[in-house]
Amino acid sequence: MTAQVSFVHPPYPWFFEYWQQFVEQVTTERLPHALLLKGIEGIGAEALATAMAQYLLCRTPIDARSCGHCRGCELLVAGTHPDFIQLVPQEKSHVIKVAQVRELTAVLANTAQQGGRKVVLVAPAEMMNVEAANAILKNLEEPANETVFILVAFQSARVLPTIRSRTSQIALPTPRWGDALAWLDGQQVTRSADLLSATGGAPVKALTWFNNKQLEVHDDIAQCLSRGLKGEISPVDVGKKLAAYDLLVVFGLLLLWLQRAIKVQCAQLNDDLPVVQNLAILPAVRLYSVLDTVQGRMAQLYAGSNPNKVLATEELMLIVQGFLAERARRQRQG
Repeated sequence: MTAQVSFVHPPYPWFFEYWQQFVEQVTTERLPHALLLKGIEGIGAEALATAMAQYLLCRTPIDARSCGHCRGCELLVAGTHPDFIQLVPQEKSHVIKVAQVRELTAVLANTAQQGGRKVVLVAPAEMMNVEAANAILKNLEEPANETVFILVAFQSARVLPTIRSRTSQIALPTPRWGDALAWLDGQQVTRSADLLSATGGAPVKALTWFNNKQLEVHDDIAQCLSRGLKGEISPVDVGKKLAAYDLLVVFGLLLLWLQRAIKVQCAQLNDDLPVVQNLAILPAVRLYSVLDTVQGRMAQLYAGSNPNKVLATEELMLIVQGFLAERARRQRQG
């Protein structure tokens, strides 16, 4: 259950305040037994959680950071630290399964092999299936001595309320635009503003997109959906075109655009992306309805369903177009 990890110092400047609070809690022995880091995907929450785990397992931390060379740090980098347990979706799976939690429970029943803490990192926490979530709840309710749980959630509402209530929740805000741009420019990223806008202000995701040349994919999907929403191409043609992409990528982008459209509607914000402008025509209640549908489809995909790509995207387009037609009828009726 322990995978090899890169050594992470306190990551990213926008987490400085949270890192200071964490270190103070550790040094004053006031750290809760379970933390839940909540934030949008792509701001570096996993790296923050990893740095926390490494700090907790370091034998000789220096200046509020792990030393990097003690036995604990060496074992972490090698991926062989017996007291560091990671629960992540297994290969070829999008979920964390109950069998993984049962292995965890067996490990926690023993004392720490290195004589210090045991640290459990769960990411993303919402990817635990129902059985796994209920199983880990027992560990949170009766935590083993000197054991710290660090959970990361990108959609915290999907984490069981009973789990949320047994953790100390830390809401990680999206970095300020200027700070994120400055960081991306320091990484030699071109079109940084376009990437940051496309990823909803998530600079770490923007860097990944830059390295993987994913902005072109974003632009192509956005243009296709925008044309479909304007009626320039049929839902069937939209489905055929988007079938070339991973459905999780398509639905993930649509989820982001729906969230931005809701902000346009509810907060009277401007958004220069055409597909968001087209979606923002709908009333907020309809946008939330489509949002729920998209989240439901994504949950099914994470659970292992394998729908027909063309039909899946065509269905969503028909739902949205139906709402747009309803809005147009009401406008004509006065």
